[in-house]
Amino acid sequence: MSETPPVPDTRNTAPPAPRRRVNRRDQILRTAAEVFATQGFHNTSLADIAAMLDITPAGVLHHFGSKTGLLTAVLELRDDTEPAPEGGPMLDHLVTTAERNSERPGTTQLYAVLSAESATENHPAQDWFRDRYTILRRDIEGAVLDRLDPEHRGAAGAPGPDGRSAAGAAAAAVIAVMDGLQVQWLLDPEAVDMAEVTGLVIDALVARLSQEG
Repeated sequence: MSETPPVPDTRNTAPPAPRRRVNRRDQILRTAAEVFATQGFHNTSLADIAAMLDITPAGVLHHFGSKTGLLTAVLELRDDTEPAPEGGPMLDHLVTTAERNSERPGTTQLYAVLSAESATENHPAQDWFRDRYTILRRDIEGAVLDRLDPEHRGAAGAPGPDGRSAAGAAAAAVIAVMDGLQVQWLLDPEAVDMAEVTGLVIDALVARLSQEG
């Protein structure tokens, strides 16, 4: 009598798929950005952020060292995802940035909240925003001068009695408009078109400087 052949095992014997590795640092960074945008820096604790991710505050410190270090990383994240142009037209980039901001309300809210909050005494982001505005004014001033014809470029770039140029004043005005538009848009998105208004103001300022001797 022959033996009954063994029944083949048809069960799936493939090893389980490896678990996706969680990028904890990135999780913390993006969660902090969301909370800072809604609550502000001072009203947010490391414990708040840790609780949202089901980790300990020490786990947050492991990646960023301090709450200030986390704030700096959050601010740098925005610039990493929206780099300034290299060799391209800066003024056109500003209009594109305004349009992009209307598509990313969380990022826009984060910047609006933290930039205003940084004006308070001893705020850890104060130096970051001060340096950022200094660089922006310089870059936009240069872009405004590039837009002018040679006849008016010299006058617009010449320092006045206070040491500031008309093109520098135009740069400060562009930044003020963009930051103010963000607040208006966050409060009432249907009321303003940030890209349209930004372009309109830039064109108006360049036209004004083109008329002055």
